[in-house]
Amino acid sequence: MSQAQNLIRTLEDNSLSILSEALVDVRANGGPSLSQVSDEDLQIALYTVMLKIIDTLREKASAPSEVKTDTKAIFVAAIRDMMDYVDGQSTYTVGHTRAVTQHVVQMASRAGLSDAEIDDIETAAWIHNIGMINQSQKLAALPRTLTQDELKQARNHTVMGAEMIRPIQFLSHLVPTIRYHHSRYDGGGGTGEPSGENLPFGARLICLADAYQAMLEPRAYRPALTRDEALLNIDKSAGTLFDPNLVPLAHELSGAL
Repeated sequence: MSQAQNLIRTLEDNSLSILSEALVDVRANGGPSLSQVSDEDLQIALYTVMLKIIDTLREKASAPSEVKTDTKAIFVAAIRDMMDYVDGQSTYTVGHTRAVTQHVVQMASRAGLSDAEIDDIETAAWIHNIGMINQSQKLAALPRTLTQDELKQARNHTVMGAEMIRPIQFLSHLVPTIRYHHSRYDGGGGTGEPSGENLPFGARLICLADAYQAMLEPRAYRPALTRDEALLNIDKSAGTLFDPNLVPLAHELSGAL
């Protein structure tokens, strides 16, 4: 029996106990913001990820041996498929994660990062919105700007996403990147989060790419911005929302993908 088949059997036979233990771990290790997420939402999120992993592992395990890949590659492929599905739940976010990831990889390459560092940041970009499995995705589709309370709830996906990947050994080092990818560069907001150079480099890149792509996409309450309009907004927020040293990299990005 292959490694993938063994993992499938373990997940299937112990899914309920794994889910219960994961929920306890998330509650125990999560920050105070996680208290705003209900147990039901957490269970749905964790179980959705588990089912997608099982399905993808089963598909890969039945493939010819010459096309089989390692468990990490299989998992990342499953996450990509799942994020395409999550983005597709709203007409305003179709293809968003894929486009953000392309922007991040392009900027990371031009920033002179190593291949290993770029691979890590690419993985983080793919999973940065994994916490959107909860109610955040519904809020994103509202036909108006969000209230402060709704905005806080929508941004809970950073906490949710970070805790979802924490128990996964080969992704756990990306927890800070996922957790802080919406944090302001200047630390504004009084949240006590890290700021400036203390923010993970990947979080700063994703924050910039995510905002840029979001501005190029229409929302229920506004039309899509042009590339020039998006870059003007980014320039205005250099040093406050965004790392001013990375903003020039955004000017080298193309328009909507």
